[in-house]
Amino acid sequence: MPEKSVRAVLVAKVNELVDMTSQDLDEIGAVTDQLEPDRAQSCRVVVGMCRVMLDEVRLRAHGGALDEPG
Repeated sequence: MPEKSVRAVLVAKVNELVDMTSQDLDEIGAVTDQLEPDRAQSCRVVVGMCRVMLDEVRLRAHGGALDEPG
């Protein structure tokens, strides 16, 4: 069986860390939902922004070098 490339190992690690961080965001969301409504809403907005950033990290890790054509 061929060894995994370094890139494949790194992408797998990115996936692992993104998944862990996503679970942390779930917990943060559950806790902050118990705050006052205005504070809870403010926290939901930031948690949502973090989720978008995590998606970007995952997409860029899987997509190859940013300077590659196409």
